[in-house]
Amino acid sequence: MSSLEFDTAALHAPISPSAPAPPADDAIHGSAAEELSVRRLFIRVVFQVLGFGALAAIVVMFVQMIFGGDGMNILTWIIAAFMVAPFVISQIVAFGSRRREIADIAYRLPRFAADNRMSHVAAEPAAQHPVTRFRAGGPLAIRDLLSSPERSGLEAGTYYYERSMGRSMVEHSATYVALDLPTAVPSMTVATKLGDVWSQQSTRQKAQHPVSIDPDFDAHVRVYCEPQDDDAVRRQLTPPVREALREVAGRCDVEVDGGRIHVIARKALPFAEPAFWRWVGDIGALVSVLSRPDAPVPAETASGWRSRDAEREALFAAPRSGRGFAIGVLFIVLGLVAAAVITATT
Repeated sequence: MSSLEFDTAALHAPISPSAPAPPADDAIHGSAAEELSVRRLFIRVVFQVLGFGALAAIVVMFVQMIFGGDGMNILTWIIAAFMVAPFVISQIVAFGSRRREIADIAYRLPRFAADNRMSHVAAEPAAQHPVTRFRAGGPLAIRDLLSSPERSGLEAGTYYYERSMGRSMVEHSATYVALDLPTAVPSMTVATKLGDVWSQQSTRQKAQHPVSIDPDFDAHVRVYCEPQDDDAVRRQLTPPVREALREVAGRCDVEVDGGRIHVIARKALPFAEPAFWRWVGDIGALVSVLSRPDAPVPAETASGWRSRDAEREALFAAPRSGRGFAIGVLFIVLGLVAAAVITATT
């Protein structure tokens, strides 16, 4: 069974201290350079200080008044600043960490692409993408677009787009992998039910409607297609194909249309991690299964997928934020206790 294999040596080789800086892409809305703008960080921090600081000052003032204080004073603002400090510091630390991460990617990915006969574009303005998921949003940019027409039309990138939420626009990102299909497959959208609760909901083409495949499969995904394709989609999604989809792309949305398959994560995935490219190789094997729906999955392929279960789980895991949140809550509690104690003893 065919699959995609990649030379990942460039992803973990030492970084040369004399490596040239990557070219700036500041003119591209949604690019990494825009994300790492110091001006943008300054504006974000100022808004946090003003917004959260004012809210913290009001809460502190109420605590002071409960314990006999006369209202807002200089101590109110000192305690409020103490309560807000962890959130401001976390923004600055995250900015520095993200800067190092993007510099690392900018060094490694072009070398990885050259080793694997792929082209690499750090960022390009995103036109409306053919994937339904992105059509409802405003395109910003595609970052780290890697492609290789000679390798089954492989294309991988992270699409940055924005959607309206109430009266504001919220930015989203989603990594996708696209491949050509060697045989005709009916158009369909397979939307996972396993995305985290904060992710943007999947979409489907207007002409598509839900179609039931199998009770167990339907419990994990929603399948959509045009009414005239119902039977063809059911024939395509045989037990081997259903199992392969759940194993390899269980946390992704999948769109099949125009002779291509798009596997879409509901988050940005780390292109500089070898685990990501092993997952892309597994998608190549998934395409082979989808193209031969009645053939059993070879034991070696299925065993390889299962052996990488933990690796895929880590790849799609939500970032850990418990420690930072706990520290922020601790500072808030300490601030309110200090306001109560100082007010009561003076």
